[in-house]
Amino acid sequence: MTKFDFLLGHEPLEQRLNIRKELTRIRKDPLDQFLKALGYDTIRVFSNDLTRYVDAYWFYYLSMDRYLREMSIAARYSRGPEWVRRSGGKQRYTDSQRKLAKEYNAIARFLEFDLTNCLIHTRILLDRMIALSRRFLSFKRLPSFSSFNGHKKFFAKLSEPFGEYEEYAEYIRNNTDWFDMPIKAVRDKFVVHSAPKHMRFLGYPSDGYELDLNIILPDAGDCEKPFSKVKVIRVNVLRMSYDIEEFLKWFNDYGLRAIENST
Repeated sequence: MTKFDFLLGHEPLEQRLNIRKELTRIRKDPLDQFLKALGYDTIRVFSNDLTRYVDAYWFYYLSMDRYLREMSIAARYSRGPEWVRRSGGKQRYTDSQRKLAKEYNAIARFLEFDLTNCLIHTRILLDRMIALSRRFLSFKRLPSFSSFNGHKKFFAKLSEPFGEYEEYAEYIRNNTDWFDMPIKAVRDKFVVHSAPKHMRFLGYPSDGYELDLNIILPDAGDCEKPFSKVKVIRVNVLRMSYDIEEFLKWFNDYGLRAIENST
């Protein structure tokens, strides 16, 4: 969560980034051990809940790969060639700046599109992942196994301990706020369904290494100046990837313990 009441969503990492290392981290699926324990085989014949999850993780990674590489180009462009362009002809591009400007011009129109794809594929990944909990959860009442949102709502409303899986229920209830804001809020209200009145732009929150989606909402009621007071929802792709990684690692460890105890 953010430091200020009017800022919702992701805090930036606020550090210089090595995109190659970040992509190496993201490419490694935290559920690898759990999938192997369930008998996942890379040689496929039919699609099932395991293969559908693996496909979702691959698409999630590919969306991250595209956006983070573009973000790196955009960040480097903003700290060099962009200032030359703004000089109005008083400065000239160096050869390296001209090359970078050409790379930026090729990807600039795709930046928000590819950031949005990261958000969409993150949501799909969570829906596919939660289907795997069917492999170990057992109780008289069970949550949705097709929707992470429905899964989470079930545990939020549950008025009794969830049997031997209460640790699981508590974690879903208390440690997944990152899903509601900003993943669900932005995907549902500003990507898929009709959006409320807002402004949106891509911007650098700190030192110019991370390019975030910023959605500005009026927070002053229906008046002549609706944006005189605002709330800002921020989507930071790298922060989102760390939230997802932490959650998948927890799910992997819990799932391994659960299936071991059931044998």
